Amino acid sequence: MWSPKQCLKHPEPSDDDPKDLRRRIHVQFRSFKMDELSTSPYQFRRTQSCRVTNKGPNGLARRGTQRGCSRSKSTRRGNLGTIASLTFSQKQALNLSWRLLKPQASACFRKIFLELEIASPKVKQIFYKAALVDAFNKDDDNTATLEVHIKLTTKFFDELLATLDDENEFVAKIRGIGSAHAILAKGSNFSSDIWERLGEIAMERVCSHEVVTKTREASRAWRTLIAILIDELRGGFEGELRQHRSQSQKRMMFSRRKSSSTDQIEMGKVEDEEELHSKLQQLRMDYNQTLPYT
Repeated sequence: MWSPKQCLKHPEPSDDDPKDLRRRIHVQFRSFKMDELSTSPYQFRRTQSCRVTNKGPNGLARRGTQRGCSRSKSTRRGNLGTIASLTFSQKQALNLSWRLLKPQASACFRKIFLELEIASPKVKQIFYKAALVDAFNKDDDNTATLEVHIKLTTKFFDELLATLDDENEFVAKIRGIGSAHAILAKGSNFSSDIWERLGEIAMERVCSHEVVTKTREASRAWRTLIAILIDELRGGFEGELRQHRSQSQKRMMFSRRKSSSTDQIEMGKVEDEEELHSKLQQLRMDYNQTLPYT
């Protein structure tokens, strides 16, 4: 039986012991490899995969993106999926979180629209004009004002979440809202980039709310919902805009054809008058020649 004192004592290494020689070679090799790794400009693969170099203004960034914030990029439809891709638990999480979020929805949507005004001066100008017109019109609510937009957005989410099981109605409802804004493209220079900016702000505000961040399913579901929402809003807006442009081009072509046909008719009338005038002159000359000399 070995005593503790005997366990602490180690025999002196012998140069002739092959086991001790192998042990010293192994220790030296390990120290050499560790020194090489510490001085190497490359990092471990596991560490490198977690490294984030591009940080945004809030200190957060995603690997593989050029910006710190996450963009919805609703035009990349292949990465979004559809509302049918939501699971049953995610739909439940959406409805439950919306019930908790609805009492605070007005404040949340107000922040979103105010940030959109800062990001896009066009939106601020539209709301300002609508408020100015509404100040002189007290009969009906002007749907273009900021306050009415907040109320309509809350009502819109109530109706939208009720149609999660009917994708056709879900898409038609969103595209109808998008197409209704196409009229702003001509008078107010409303563009598709505004929808993208709205998606970024809504994604940041809604998905960072404490009600949504309580569960992982709710956070994923809201991100998917907002991405699809912006995608369909932009699709409805651009589709209606193309239709307006096509109709205006047809009207221009019709007016050009009408003006050209009118010009041809006028030219024909002038030619007929000139021909008639020349014939009358010829008749006078013939008549004068038949008269006897006096």
